[in-house]
Parts: sequence; C-alpha cells; structure tokens
Amino acid sequence: MPSLIGTTAFDRLARAMKGRSPDDVAAAALLRRSRIRLARISRRVCEDLATGEKFTLLPTAFSDAIGDGVSFGLFTTIDAAHIVAPRTLVPLDDAALALARGFVRPGNLGLGNGVRCAEAIYRHIVRNGIVPPATAGSGRKPKLPFRPDENRLDALAAAWAGLGRDPNDRELAQARGFAGQDALMEVLLNVSIARNAGAPELASAYTRIAAVLMETMALRAAHGSGRGNLDAVAAAMDAAVERGTFPREGRTLFDSLRERVKLSAARPAEDTADLDRLVQRIRALRAKTVEQGCTEQEALAAAEKVAELLDRYGLNLSELDLRKQSCEGIGIETDRKRRGPIDDCMGTIAAFFDCRVWAETAEDGTLRYIFFGLPADVQASVYLHDLIALAFATETAAFQRGDFYRSADSGHRRSATNSFQLGLARGINQKLQTLRQARDVASDGSTGRALVPVKDSMIDDEMERLGFTFHRRPTARRRVLPTAYNAGKEAGERFEYRPGIEQDY
Repeated sequence: MPSLIGTTAFDRLARAMKGRSPDDVAAAALLRRSRIRLARISRRVCEDLATGEKFTLLPTAFSDAIGDGVSFGLFTTIDAAHIVAPRTLVPLDDAALALARGFVRPGNLGLGNGVRCAEAIYRHIVRNGIVPPATAGSGRKPKLPFRPDENRLDALAAAWAGLGRDPNDRELAQARGFAGQDALMEVLLNVSIARNAGAPELASAYTRIAAVLMETMALRAAHGSGRGNLDAVAAAMDAAVERGTFPREGRTLFDSLRERVKLSAARPAEDTADLDRLVQRIRALRAKTVEQGCTEQEALAAAEKVAELLDRYGLNLSELDLRKQSCEGIGIETDRKRRGPIDDCMGTIAAFFDCRVWAETAEDGTLRYIFFGLPADVQASVYLHDLIALAFATETAAFQRGDFYRSADSGHRRSATNSFQLGLARGINQKLQTLRQARDVASDGSTGRALVPVKDSMIDDEMERLGFTFHRRPTARRRVLPTAYNAGKEAGERFEYRPGIEQDY
C-alpha cells in the first residue's frame, strides 16, 4: 500500500537494491508492480473482479496449488497481457467473496483498501473456516460471517429470518434499541453479504431491521434529538464508499429505504385552533419575558401563570381530544461539555409540565437536553427553562455584587459562585415541586389535571417507538461553601407573585 508520499515498501526496497544481483533487481522490479487483487481463475485466465481486467496467468507453484475458483492475494503484472502469483493465494467461498465485494470501488476502480480487505477476509476465515473448493456447488450452504451467539444484531436478524410473520411490538422494540449510525451501516453491509452468499431470508431480515432503524432515527430527529440525523449517516456512507470500505449497493439500499420511511406524525386533520392559540400565547409570553430579563421570583410567577393556562385548556378537552395530539420534542443546546448547577433543574422543569427530559452528547461533545411531551407542555417547559436560565444570570450577578463574594479571596470566588448556584437550583426545585403538588391537590379530578395519566400513557407509547435506552447518571457528592449555598437556596425559595405576568398574550 502506498505511503502518504505515494511510495510503497517495494519502491523503497528497489531503491536499496544497488549492487545486488540482476535476479534480485529484476524480482524487486516485479514486486513494485504487485497489487492485492480479487481474482477469478479459470484454467489460465485470471479475471480481476474489482477492475474487470483479464490476464493470462503464468504458472507458479502458488497458482498451480490453488486451482480454478475465486482467489484473493498478491498478483504481479508481467506485461499488459500476463500476470503471475508471487506468493500464496487464498481461496474464497461464497461468504468470503461476499465480504470481499464490500471493498470493491464502483466503476471498476479496484479494491478501495486491499489491506483492510485482507484483514476482514482473514478474520472471517479464522472465525468461520472456509468451504473447500471441492465442496463448492455441492449444495452445501456456505458458512456466513455472522455470529448470532455473540452479536445481538445478528441474533435478531436470525430470529426474524425464521419468523414467517411480521415482527410483533416486543420484537420491533428490540430493533429500535439498536438505532444509530454504526448499527445501521453494519446492518446494510450485512444485507449485501447475505444476498451475495445466497441467503435471501437473512438478507430480507436485515433489510427489515434497517427500515426499522431508519424510521426510528427519523422519528428521533423529528422530536429534536441529534441522534437521528440520516443526512449525517448518508455523508458517512459516501465517505466509506469512496474509501472502498462500504458497498455501493448498501448506499443504494439506504436511499431506497429512506424513500419508504414515513413518520407516523401525519394524522387526520383535526381542529387544533385552541391548541395553536395556546402555543402562540406561550411563545409570546416567552418572547416578552426573555427580552426583559427576569429574577427568580418573576420566573416562578410566570411558571405558575403558564401552568394555569395549561390547566384551563385541559378543562375543554376530552380523552379523545387529547389522544388526537402528537408528541413532539424540542432540543436545548447548552454549549457546555460539563454539567452545571442549572442542569439540576431539568427534571423538575419537565415534571412541572408533565413532560420527559433527557440529556445527550452532541458530536462536538457539548450537552443538549430534549424536552418531550405534548406540544403545549413542551413549549411551556422550554419557556420555563429560558426563564430559569435568565434567573440564574440575574441572581448570580446580584450575589457577586454582595459582601460575601467581594470579601472572598480570588481562589475561592469560583467555588462561591458554584455553591450559590447549587443552592439556587435546590431552592427553585423545591418551589416548583411545591407548586406542582398544590396544582394536583387543588384539581381533585375537576380540572385539566385529570388527564395527566392519559398524557403519561401517550408519552410512554411514543417513547417506546423512539427506541431509546436511558441510563440514570448517579449524582456525585459536591462540596460547597455553606454561606454561599444557603444564600442561593434562600433566593430560590423566595416567591413574590407579580400581577403584571397575569396578562394573557
């Protein structure tokens, strides 16, 4: 393989051959023209399956030992019409050939990366053995390079290949759990391998799994998650095809399946005028308050006002009306790679408006949060998050103007600010939890809060379709400065209702 400057190890060897015998020099010159090839040998005709070239194969001990069939190894061109095998060749059965074809560059441009192709073939042979040439075509099925006993994706495909029916909800949920770029590319590659090896049932199973993965990723992207970007997958496939490490037919299948992927968000047209007005009102309130800035008290007062609007809207809904709505998600970018004190409020914000929230890491390593639920609830959660973020900025600035912060040495000021914000988050969480409990007690089944269990079931159903697997991160013990922490907690617990926020927008 060429180095970065274009020379191969054989080129460097030839340059070092000065003073050697003519035979050695001639042998080095031949090796410089050597290439790793995927070749079909029939009598003395050698056809390169990656370039379409045909040569007359000159006899050597290596080519005589391999006989007719498909072989992989190093070949040296003598001239435009003749080729020779200078070392041991590897016979390939159907499964190994299918694996090698995944490295063929389109347009008869040869193998994309012969060394990686060799690694993949040798790994396959070590794990699975190879069908001897004498048994090829005898009706014996080739051993495919899949490991259902070790690989969960292969196990799922093997199970689906033997179903004889459509997968049920539990089986679909298993597939959705794999959704992601790496798994999707692996499945599409396996479709090519199974097809080329004459295993149509297995190829069909992998194709069906690929469709489920793509549908799940498209749903995730529609709900604000960064882990469902099919455009990013397409770009990664294009790069892999260019390198010769991914088959062109896999990319074609991806395009075909993408055309068939349809989000279930398309529902029968319903009268959503009231919902649209509510969402617009929340957005207007958000815009007005965010522009003006707010303190922690104003943020909590605004949260209570929005909760009142949502409960009032719920009074006019039946369960049937509620189930006509579609869940949605909105992503919040943090531009931070580490958690901060405000992140402690995310779960409480979501719970206050009957939503779910989760964190994910973007490609650049920054954190983003996804609020997920019914449309008005999600808009309200994002609104409250923005208000609390402003309250953090306002209250922190006020704290840093205070005597405690000013009297702290420079080495402790960062710790003081962090302690204050941890206390502020604790105080805001406690206040929001108190307000939510008061709403639930006051409702007594007579307000829009009566439909909360219905909301929960709808969100659970949609979350199952997204196929996420969540892990709760344990909360680390954090050391704080008591005075600063208590100051923040007190700021978070204060509440002063501001009548001006009662206005409807």
